[in-house]
Amino acid sequence: MELVGKMLAGRYEILEEVGKGGMAYVYKARCHYLNRLVAIKVLKEELSDDKEFVHRFNTEAQAAARISNPHVVSIYDVGFENGLYYIVMEYVDGITLKEYISEKHVLPWKQAAEFAAQICEGLSAAHKQSVIHRDIKPQNIIMTDKEVLKVTDFGIARATTQATTTSATSTIGTVHYLSPEQARGGYTNEKTDIYSLGVVLYEMLTGRLPFDDNTAVAIAIKHIQEKPVLPRILNNDIPQAMEDIVMKALNKEQNLRYASADAFLADLRKVIKNPNIALGASADMADATVKRTPVGDDDIDRYERARRASNEEYNRYAEDIDRDVEENRRKYMERQRAVKAQKKKEKRITIAAIAAAIVVLAGLFLVVKGPLADIFGTGDKVEIPNLIDMKLTDAQNQYKQQGFSIVKNGERASDKEAGVILEQDKAAGTKVSGKDVRIFVVVSSGSASAAADKTIGDYTKLKVDEAKKKIAADGFRVNVIEENSDDVAKDLVIRQEPAANSKAASGSLITLYVSKGKSSEANDSTNSTNSTNNTNNGNTTNQNNTTNQNNTNNQNNNQTNQNTTGTSGNNGSTGSGSSSGTGGGSSSGSSSGAASGSGTGGASGGGTGGTSGGASGGSGSSSTETQAPPAISN
Repeated sequence: MELVGKMLAGRYEILEEVGKGGMAYVYKARCHYLNRLVAIKVLKEELSDDKEFVHRFNTEAQAAARISNPHVVSIYDVGFENGLYYIVMEYVDGITLKEYISEKHVLPWKQAAEFAAQICEGLSAAHKQSVIHRDIKPQNIIMTDKEVLKVTDFGIARATTQATTTSATSTIGTVHYLSPEQARGGYTNEKTDIYSLGVVLYEMLTGRLPFDDNTAVAIAIKHIQEKPVLPRILNNDIPQAMEDIVMKALNKEQNLRYASADAFLADLRKVIKNPNIALGASADMADATVKRTPVGDDDIDRYERARRASNEEYNRYAEDIDRDVEENRRKYMERQRAVKAQKKKEKRITIAAIAAAIVVLAGLFLVVKGPLADIFGTGDKVEIPNLIDMKLTDAQNQYKQQGFSIVKNGERASDKEAGVILEQDKAAGTKVSGKDVRIFVVVSSGSASAAADKTIGDYTKLKVDEAKKKIAADGFRVNVIEENSDDVAKDLVIRQEPAANSKAASGSLITLYVSKGKSSEANDSTNSTNSTNNTNNGNTTNQNNTTNQNNTNNQNNNQTNQNTTGTSGNNGSTGSGSSSGTGGGSSSGSSSGAASGSGTGGASGGGTGGTSGGASGGSGSSSTETQAPPAISN
C-alpha cells in the first residue's frame, strides 16, 4: 500500500509511514484545514472486504471517540475513500513503553507506580464509557518526551453493553499480558484490563514478565494455573505495599482483584505518598509478618519457604481450576460431537434437496424445451442512479424502496446548500448486482467561504500527466475519462469540466477528457476484406441479396471522402466507376458509429475497358463507443 504523498478527503496529506500492525498501517500526515500533524490508521486492503475486520476497525473509532482523557489518544475523524477505511487520530511524538522498558530494564519503583497511575486514569475514562480495551500491553502505550503516557489502539475494544464472551478458538490479545478469563475463553469485563495492567506493572518493577514459555499455549495455561514469583524476591527495593498492589491486580479470581481502575489508582497514589503504608492482606500473598522483613540476598531462601508454605492453599485453588478446565474441555468435546452430528444430518438433507431440485429442473427442462439458463435467469442488475445535487434525505427516501442505501461518508465546504450531495463513490449508470447496494456520498456542509473559491485553470491541450500536476498544485482533485478523437493527439486533454476560469472550492473535482487517438484504422481494414469477399461472390448468385443493401451503399456514395465511387444496382441499376477493366467501381465507407453496406447485382460498370461486370459495395462496420464510468482518483 503506497499512500505517501497522496491526499485523503482533500485535506490529509500523507507524509510518511510510521508503523504497521496485524490489521492496519499507520501514517504521519498533515491536516491542511487545521494545519496540524495527525496520525492516520488505514485498514489493510486485503482486509477491507472482511466484514469481521471492518467491524472491529470501525469499533476502534466508535469506542475511542467517546473517550476524552489526556492519557488516551484522541480520535479526530473517520472515513472511507477509494476502498480504504481510515481513522484520523492525535499524533503523539514519542516511543512505546515497551521500548522504554527494554532500554531501562528495571524502572525505579516510584516511576513505575506513577506510570501505572497514568494508565489507570486512561482506563478509568474508558470504563466509564463502557469500553474495555482488552489488549493492554506496553506496545499499546505511547510515552512523550515529557513522560506523559497515552493508551492507544482500541482496535479490539468492545463495549460492555454488547456480548462479552470471548471465543475459545479466537482469543484476542497478546498472550504474555492475557488475563486468565481470556485464556479460558470466558467472560471479560473492566477487571480484565486491571489484570493486564498488573502484568505491565510487574514487568516495570522486575524487568521480567510474570509468565513465559516456549509456546503461547503454555503461557496461557500458566496464566490460568500458576502463581508468579513475588516481585520483592526479584527486586528487594520494592516497598511491601507496592508488591501487595501488584499481586492483588494479578489475582486469578476477578472478584478478588481491584473492583475498578479508580480503586487501583487510589492505592497507587497512597504508596507514592507513603511507601510504608499497610494496604491489607491479599489472598495471593504469603504471611504478612514474614513478608514485612526487609529483603536481602541472604533472605531469598526464607521467602522461598514462605512462598512454598502459601502454596498449599493455592494448590487447592489450582485443583479447582484444573477441574473447571477439564469440565470445560469435556463440554467442548460434547458440543463438537453434537455439531458434527448436526452437520452430517444437514448434509444428508441438503443432498436430498439438491437431488430433488435436479429432478424438478430436469422435468421443467423437458416440458419447456429450453436451457436451464432460461429457467434460472442470469440475475437482475440494478443501475446506479445519479445522486449529484440531490438532498441527502431526498435521495435516501427516494431510492430506499429500490434497494439502495445512501450512506453519508463525509462533508465538504461548498457554495451549495448544506446536505446537497457533491460526490458519490459509484458512478451513475453503472450496473451492479445485489439487493442491498450501498452508495457512499460526500455532502455539502454549506459553509464555504469566499476565500475557499479558486479560479480553475485551462488544462486543455496539455499532456494528461502535466495537467494532473497542475491541478494538484492548484488545490483540486482530478478525474480522467478517455475517449477517441480524430482531431486531438493521444494523451492530450480534449476538454475539461468545469470550464477554465470558473470558480470552485479547494479540493473540488476536475474532470479531464483525454484523447485515446484515432479509431478508424480497424474499420478500414474490415471494409477492405468484406469488399473483396463480396466481389468474388459473382453477380447471379447475390442478386436476391442486394435489395436490402441499396440504401447503405447509396449512403456511402454521399460521403465526400470516398476514393472510388460506385453504385450497386438492384436488378437493372447502373453504376459508373473510375476504375477500368472487368467489374464496376467499389463503394466503401467508414465512419465511427455508422454502417456502410455492400451488394452485388446486375449493374453495368462503365470505364475505358467497357467490360460489363458486377459492382461490389464495401462492407462497413458499426461501432459505438462505450465509456466506462469515471473513477475518482486523487
